[in-house]
Amino acid sequence: MEEPPGKPLSCAEKEKLKEKLAFLKKEYSKTLARLKTEITDLPARDSLNPGSLQLVSKFKNPSSSCSVDVSAVWWERAAAKEPCIITACEDVVSLWKPLDTLQWEKVHTWHFTEVPVLQIVPVPDVYNLICVALGNLEIREIRALLCSSGDESEKQVLLKSGNIKAVLGLTKRRLVSSIGTFCNQQVQIMTFAEDGGSKDEQLLMPPDETILAFAEVQGMQDALLGTTTVNNIVIWNLKTGQLLKKVHIDDSYQASVCHRAYSEMGLLFVVLSHPCAKESQVFGSPVFQLLVINPKTAQSVGILLCCLPPGQAGRFLEGDVKDHVAAAVLTSGTIAVWDLLLGHCTAVLPPASDQSWSLVKWSGTDSHLLAGQKDGNVFIYRYF
Repeated sequence: MEEPPGKPLSCAEKEKLKEKLAFLKKEYSKTLARLKTEITDLPARDSLNPGSLQLVSKFKNPSSSCSVDVSAVWWERAAAKEPCIITACEDVVSLWKPLDTLQWEKVHTWHFTEVPVLQIVPVPDVYNLICVALGNLEIREIRALLCSSGDESEKQVLLKSGNIKAVLGLTKRRLVSSIGTFCNQQVQIMTFAEDGGSKDEQLLMPPDETILAFAEVQGMQDALLGTTTVNNIVIWNLKTGQLLKKVHIDDSYQASVCHRAYSEMGLLFVVLSHPCAKESQVFGSPVFQLLVINPKTAQSVGILLCCLPPGQAGRFLEGDVKDHVAAAVLTSGTIAVWDLLLGHCTAVLPPASDQSWSLVKWSGTDSHLLAGQKDGNVFIYRYF
């Protein structure tokens, strides 16, 4: 059994907590003001049209099975690295290279006949290698997809198998995964060599709670966060493998998922999504939330709640966060984009060609947004 968050606070403890939360809000306001002044590469935006998505290119992935994921990676060909797109269907994963005419050509394909593909797992700083998660409703395998150096033939390597609850690619060519639940859980980091081969493995101290998702901390590469099934955020030291802190967050939203974390002035800013959140009269439909945590005291406070703009309906289906922008596919079939610095929705992308959106990812190679539909259509947008 997972333990409850703790005993009720006394009146004196509540007053101290209020003072510390007020301090956190003040520090966040200072940090937010400083971050806004540092963003010099964004073009000017007027208040009525703060953001925009411009279609750059599109292509069709011909497959008889349903599209499940899309991503962008660097791939080395003829001693030159170029940005490529990865598409995943239930039975096939394909690598597409760009052509001069803003078109795309399929160059590699990996087939799966036994266990279907669930998602792509990009691993930063690794070239010529893709990781994918396989399973039915839950992840059962993690495989590395690569090509032989000689004849360029496609290969698959089994990395992990079991009851896999969460997986994430980290900088410095690392892959973290959680296998099992509760006390039988194993949290492990695998480091790849530059050529994509498995190099090293490290165990992290597991929490007595099932992990839902991981998030790397930008600005602190030796820290890792995870969200759990009882609405706790756990913090690891990746150098020692030690579990440093367990922070309980608001029970208003169950099964919250962490997407990204940032370290500023000794505070952690964590972006969460709320797939199970219900619409309320006060906040509408909450999609993303920005949470600030003091890792020394294990106290947290929500400072931004990203809700749907007026006239939009639906709940969070899936999403992605990069730097200060967050994108989500809604159950209505629409894609919405939020600027976490501005604090509101900046762009809405209605269904294209009468087809609902099912996939959205920020490109890991540029500032583009990748949007996909279940029939295999992939659209590349420039966000500005």
